Amino acid sequence: MTVRTLNIRLLREGRDIERAFTDTFAPNAGRALQRGPWELIEGATVFVGQIYSNPPKWRSFIEEGSNEIPDEIFTGGAGAVIFVPIGARFAAICFGHIHIALNDDAFERQFGLKVTLNSVPGSNIRSLDLATPDAVTFQKRVQASRDSDVNAFGVDRLRDVARVAGGTPKDPSFARFVAGKDSLSITCELDINDVQKKCNEIFKVYEKTDYKTDFKWVDNLRPVIEKDLIEQLDEKLFVDLGELRKGNPVDLHMSPPEVANYIEGSELHYNGFGSHGATFHSLAITDYISELNRCKFTGDIKEIKEKHRISAKPSDKDQFSEKWKVYDCFIHEASLTSKTDTLYFILFAGNWFQVEALFKDSVNKFFDEIDTVNIIGKTVAHNEQELIANLVATRAADLLKLDREKINPAGVRNANLEPADFLSDKKHFIHLKDGHSSGPISHLWSQGIVSAEAFVGDKEFRKKLRSIVKSEKKGFEVHLPKSTERVVREKYTIVYGIMRQPYADGTLGLPFFSKVSLQVSVERLRKLGFDVAIELIEKPASSAGVRRGRTSSVATSEEAGGKALAKS
Repeated sequence: MTVRTLNIRLLREGRDIERAFTDTFAPNAGRALQRGPWELIEGATVFVGQIYSNPPKWRSFIEEGSNEIPDEIFTGGAGAVIFVPIGARFAAICFGHIHIALNDDAFERQFGLKVTLNSVPGSNIRSLDLATPDAVTFQKRVQASRDSDVNAFGVDRLRDVARVAGGTPKDPSFARFVAGKDSLSITCELDINDVQKKCNEIFKVYEKTDYKTDFKWVDNLRPVIEKDLIEQLDEKLFVDLGELRKGNPVDLHMSPPEVANYIEGSELHYNGFGSHGATFHSLAITDYISELNRCKFTGDIKEIKEKHRISAKPSDKDQFSEKWKVYDCFIHEASLTSKTDTLYFILFAGNWFQVEALFKDSVNKFFDEIDTVNIIGKTVAHNEQELIANLVATRAADLLKLDREKINPAGVRNANLEPADFLSDKKHFIHLKDGHSSGPISHLWSQGIVSAEAFVGDKEFRKKLRSIVKSEKKGFEVHLPKSTERVVREKYTIVYGIMRQPYADGTLGLPFFSKVSLQVSVERLRKLGFDVAIELIEKPASSAGVRRGRTSSVATSEEAGGKALAKS
């Protein structure tokens, strides 16, 4: 028996072989591959050919100093694929550079990942690629020198998306090693006459649910890559945009797709559909919808994705430096229902994610059960700085400002740790953030944890904090323990206050991924012994100042075509 390594993909159900290639390499196309039967398996088909053949990039450099370069020097890549019938489906065994010729949408996504996790126990993982979607998506690859437990790979089971996995199967007769994402790399003992048998074996492993024992968390979030599915979801998004344009409430809102440099009060322009001269001061779905109506936009979702842009600049700058696609700023939830199931999706930072229904429900349930407080209340402030200034002026009796008070923990220089934005006479450490995007919100959760850990574990931190509080408001330090005293943690509450504009239906909320990262932080703070509470602080809806030449005026909601929207 020969040990072989094969690269295998699975054709999507209902797709025929002819539609498995890109237009360039499809049958009857100009660069169609040579086709024929693979006679060792009845019904198997092989496609083979030269995928590319180009002059090497370094050729011109060599020719600068030599005329002796043969004309027939090329770099090239050949490829082949054997389509093996497995029941009503086809496995595709891939060789060389054939992936260039294949249409990714024709094949099952996460096929290789699912086979790997169904066959490899949690104790036998060798390599794991993870992504953490948020305002900034982090990706990482963790490799072990030998099979290791998945818990050693630092997986955040609430937030991480599994991209690629590799390890040693529990059944050595199945394979010696497997790894995969969309395609599967399998190293196994294989006689050439047993290829179809092995493909059927692999398909049976693919259909199992053994992965739920050690890797159930991989179902929580899955990036949607299938173009046809994205098109369906985009159409639902476009329908909801139409409902907003009619004045009907829809749970669709906007957030910068990355940590932005501007703050509320800066200037924003919506570009790409004739919206010239209208200046806004925050990112809001109501403003964008108003501009679509004012400009009588009649395009489709494809035009929105390709052409609509947002430019922004801080109030202290002359140039618009931030530029995003409008589509990348949408945050939207959608569902698709089949005869047997309902699938849930979230659009975030320009990408659709499929969200497992139970995971979605559990995250929302956890968020809804977090204690809520009403310390700040509805505000007229447009940004965090205005809110802090307002609280200093009006709440001096019960709140002490700690914003911009920096403390270095023991043994650390230049850490400049901020204990909180305010300390209340009810022993609340209040952390505030203008939550115009998920980036600042996620950073807020981290601030609360770091501050709480220093407060509990660092006597020097507590000593410096008590000194600052006493110097700012003598007598207020009684709300803090002395550096030599034990912190009675249950007496203190970590409060997250997030400024948010109301959604189109008038309610306040947080983006789904912010709820996910908040759950991680709340669980950690509770393990430290602190109570945690949240306050969603309603701030004013944005207003547009329309500038034409040297004059400026404020556009009414009727002028913007959004009277009903203004009410919501």
